[in-house]
Amino acid sequence: MESETTPDETPEEFFTALVDQLKRKEGVDVELADILKAHILKAAPAQNAVAQAKDVIVKLAGERANPLNPEIANG
Repeated sequence: MESETTPDETPEEFFTALVDQLKRKEGVDVELADILKAHILKAAPAQNAVAQAKDVIVKLAGERANPLNPEIANG
């Protein structure tokens, strides 16, 4: 079995390629994949990376639950 990584590939390059591949799959939530890339899938994530990702996910969930409707807001 061949590995898709090359010896010169950095961890950041690996995670970027992983997220890009994930985003091409059918049914994947691209915004959530971007959140994972920004906070979790890093060579050296922050100590509070999970908490940071959770905050962004909660915000995204709130936006999705209560989408802005410009027609109603403008009367």
